Amino acid sequence: MPSFLYNWIRFWVLAGCPVCRKLLGYVEGDQDLKSIFQDDCKVKHILEKQGFDLKEPHWGFGRVSFDRLRRGSQLRRDLALRRSKPDYYVDLETLRLIKIVQEYGVEYVRNAIFIDRFEVVNVSHPANTPLMYRYQIRVVPTVMTPYAPQGILRGLSANETELEIERLFFTGGSLIRPAQDVTRIG
Repeated sequence: MPSFLYNWIRFWVLAGCPVCRKLLGYVEGDQDLKSIFQDDCKVKHILEKQGFDLKEPHWGFGRVSFDRLRRGSQLRRDLALRRSKPDYYVDLETLRLIKIVQEYGVEYVRNAIFIDRFEVVNVSHPANTPLMYRYQIRVVPTVMTPYAPQGILRGLSANETELEIERLFFTGGSLIRPAQDVTRIG
């Protein structure tokens, strides 16, 4: 029986935020985020490059998520195929896999399904307002990812490069630091 290993990236936005709109390409004022990635934007390019299926979003009340599924055996094969030439990302994936294997064991990882989930949550939607207080979100866009400083990055600027945002989401080592002056929540 397979087990599931999740890697969550949460992106907290406001429906009327121009910085969030520029990063995610949705129509300003869209409460349910039905128009996400309608325009070309940096985050869309990053997710396409990482292999996320943007054609099948999972909708919720004021939120949308995109998944990338990989089996443990497929991950091992992908790493072996890409290992023929030196690559920084392969080394990071290998180190991440070694850490997971040490924590869970080989049999668990071999049968596991790795789920990378990118979720966008609109905190101005009435269904998500309690989450704003639970996670103490005062500035948007707020990014929650394992590679952000202390797990949370508040106030991501729209002027950051795609490479730095990709490092923040997936690999670590980003030069982006938290800002507290992007868009304040009422």
